[in-house]
Amino acid sequence: MKTQEQHNERLKNQGEFRGILERYGLTQKQAAELITGETFKTVNVRAVRAWLASSEAKTATPCPMWAIVALKRATENMTPVKQEKM
Repeated sequence: MKTQEQHNERLKNQGEFRGILERYGLTQKQAAELITGETFKTVNVRAVRAWLASSEAKTATPCPMWAIVALKRATENMTPVKQEKM
């Protein structure tokens, strides 16, 4: 059984990850490639899809913080396609 805190953390991480994808107009495949390049850990599209899946989905897994950090690093010098809301 998941605690409310774990559920909230999962939603926060998933939202942050999804926000980066939207901000830079990245596909799941591009995100997987960028994270792999940053971490030298093989990340495939299936993993990215599982991180973005609804928590009720059988294939869903929580988005790990290391993946968010890697994606942030990989996009540091990219130009956003969508501006952040202030």
